[in-house]
Amino acid sequence: MEPATTWHHGLVARWWSLFNLDGPEIAFFRRYVEHGEPALDLACGTGRLLVPYVRDGLDVDGTDVSSDMLAHCRAAAGAVGAEPTLHAQATHELDLPRSYETIYCCGGFGLGGSAADDRLGLRRVYDHLEPGGMFVFDYEIDEYVSALAALHREPPESDEPSPDERRRGSDGDDYALRHRMLHFDPGTRRGTRELQAWRWHDGELVARERHELRFGAYTSDEVLDMTRAAGFAEVRTMGGYDGESVGPHHEFAVVEARRPG
Repeated sequence: MEPATTWHHGLVARWWSLFNLDGPEIAFFRRYVEHGEPALDLACGTGRLLVPYVRDGLDVDGTDVSSDMLAHCRAAAGAVGAEPTLHAQATHELDLPRSYETIYCCGGFGLGGSAADDRLGLRRVYDHLEPGGMFVFDYEIDEYVSALAALHREPPESDEPSPDERRRGSDGDDYALRHRMLHFDPGTRRGTRELQAWRWHDGELVARERHELRFGAYTSDEVLDMTRAAGFAEVRTMGGYDGESVGPHHEFAVVEARRPG
């Protein structure tokens, strides 16, 4: 196994806690949790999905490889009177004290250190489900295409983001993020992305960070084959977060997979 890498540390984690707060995924994944508790939020981050669920009394634990993200998640949950159980673990190293009726993963598939780690992660998820339990996760349908396009994108003209690239946080400071593709191998479909983050206080730059993320770009057939190979049954795919069949207008697909009872 190779160590999983993530850019969700420090200033980037703070950005997620300030600005990554909504989206259709929250309502979509909620129905799975309501149908089967307890639930586990894989790669829960700062709690965009988890915090609204535990606020409403749902039994949800969380995992993330970034302790910084979990610290923000814990603080956000505390602000709504909840104390979820959170674990700093990568998915392919998952080793938790209880099993779950539902495990879901929003935006975290394919981020193991290698393809072998991604396959192992699916098996770890399987082992943490109760018989008959459901695993549901999303993935970018054309990540291979978007990765190649990002690799050849022109770099920004300025090293520092302009004022119109910045966002004002609830703390009164300004923030900016920039993403670029550092490397992508079309043969192995493994790549490395870079994320830079800036923070200004009263117009003065006070922090700047750079982080990298390794990822794998899988075809839909590969995702389904990997899921079935991990032991899951009743594997099906839908388009986006509307429950439709996958169509050309969908950027993301969602996979439902069940551990046999």
